[in-house]
Amino acid sequence: MRGGPGGPGRVFLEALRLDLEALDDVRRRADAALLLDVGGFILFGGDETVAARLVEELRGHVTRRLWIAADLERGAGQQFAGLTTLPPPAGLAAHPEAVNAVREAGRCTGREARAVGVNLVLAPVLDLDIQALNPIVGTRSFGPDPERVSELGTGWIAACQAEGVAACAKHFPGHGRTTSDSHAELPVVGATREELAGDVYPFRAVAGDVAAMLTAHVSYPAMGGDRPATLEPAILSGLLREELCFEGLVVTDALNMGAVQKSFVGMRGSPDPAVAALRAGCDLLLYPSDLGAAVEAVERAADASEEITRRLDEALTRSDRVAERFPGARARRRATASVLAADAAAALALAVECVQEVGPVPTWLSPREPVSVTAIWDDREEPYRQPLGTAFRSELTAAGWRVTLPTPAPSPATASILLVASTPQAWKGTAWLTGTGRAAVEGALSRERTYPVILGHRRLLESFGLPGACAWGTEPQMERAAARKLHELVRRRGATA
Repeated sequence: MRGGPGGPGRVFLEALRLDLEALDDVRRRADAALLLDVGGFILFGGDETVAARLVEELRGHVTRRLWIAADLERGAGQQFAGLTTLPPPAGLAAHPEAVNAVREAGRCTGREARAVGVNLVLAPVLDLDIQALNPIVGTRSFGPDPERVSELGTGWIAACQAEGVAACAKHFPGHGRTTSDSHAELPVVGATREELAGDVYPFRAVAGDVAAMLTAHVSYPAMGGDRPATLEPAILSGLLREELCFEGLVVTDALNMGAVQKSFVGMRGSPDPAVAALRAGCDLLLYPSDLGAAVEAVERAADASEEITRRLDEALTRSDRVAERFPGARARRRATASVLAADAAAALALAVECVQEVGPVPTWLSPREPVSVTAIWDDREEPYRQPLGTAFRSELTAAGWRVTLPTPAPSPATASILLVASTPQAWKGTAWLTGTGRAAVEGALSRERTYPVILGHRRLLESFGLPGACAWGTEPQMERAAARKLHELVRRRGATA
């Protein structure tokens, strides 16, 4: 079936996976979605020129506005090869001038998002980093303090939206207390409403400015109901709309995630998550498991219910109104090669300042002596477009270090740098090292004269009880930043010796 003009299809954003599918397959999926009159798309992966050309094709097929969304918490380069990657929020918060750093990151993200045609940036994360066992937040957060997160989030949002694209704060009302992954199951937070006030605080702080908020697939019984917040009117229509006075778009997290899908298992009548989310107060429904079935379910519900018809009209009206605030919702602004080169250079300089040292750099670590670099990848997803350690080794070599490859039986006298990549990832299931990763790391650290560099959270480094460096993220940009910072620390140590 097809949705009519302004029909139920307009509340959906279909996923286009340039990271997983061939371009022709992506185009076929997009064509099918446009026949259903979708409100837009969420893009994953691909080269920036391919993604930009695809967006132009999509907009050329329709005369109306399309939302083009992407997860860009770590800059536009997080999704699109050729654009700039940035430190994750925890890294930006570690910068000695964090307020300026987040504004620079927000500007760069918004400018490059618009260059590729993205007009809805699904960032920043405003969840608090208050649970060390949380497998999905960690370095994605600006930190544990509500006021600090509010300050940094507000700055990021203002800078990004000043570039003409909409920002989307997530995951309302806060994903920071969870100890399970909502991609796989429904987390339940047993905190009281008073305890949750701090979690909500950053969202309250940005409610008057941010274009959109993305919902958490997390249950908060103290806030009303046992289902995910995405499906709870008391949380969305009550807390978010009435108490926080938020007038922007409410966007669901992906509807294909386990937390939502499992909420409907065994329920009589097999209700559709999309209908429940719309009824609860959501305006844009992201990444359904089956777009055609979801559109049809909303259409049937609207035919049978004045409430759903009213909510559908509200959602579409609000979507148009928010889009009018942002020129990027209508037009792409190309970025020249010189602009991208300047962005990359500025981002690297910023990233270097985000790298933190824990304890003094050991005296045996020197550019004048041979040093091997061992890399351990402990994340679920594949290394970020090139083997882990490549950028780190290249940067040290360029700085004059005598970098060697690790050997099966290295001499105890040989200095070693251990790179450990471990970040929050969907379906990984742990905030710490996996069993295999921990065994590998412990084996490597059992050697004397081994200096750890963590591409992940600082608390993981601190758990080793050794001097080391924390570089927060796994992108090559963060590897380069870690190498530059290490060289700087060693040079500074020599100057003061």
